[in-house]
Amino acid sequence: MANPPAPNGESGAHHKHTNPVLVFGILTLATIFEVVVTLFHLPQNVIVPILLAIAFVKAGLVAAYYMHLRYEKWIYTVIFITPALFAVFLIFTLAM
Repeated sequence: MANPPAPNGESGAHHKHTNPVLVFGILTLATIFEVVVTLFHLPQNVIVPILLAIAFVKAGLVAAYYMHLRYEKWIYTVIFITPALFAVFLIFTLAM
């Protein structure tokens, strides 16, 4: 027998969906922050790690919310994060 619908009209999934406009606003602010950081004309060994960190945060937000990775099984997050961490490790190892 099929499960009866929830009384408030929601499906059985219990996740809270984030407003995509809010995530877009955060991504926009991060991009503006990247531009502001480049305007300070900092040394390259300071500016590159800052910009890489912002880029990884932005990529994580896009994957989590627009690709709906946040609402999937944890293994998909591990599959996404592992190569990203490996890339960060390689970047810092090769930069030294």
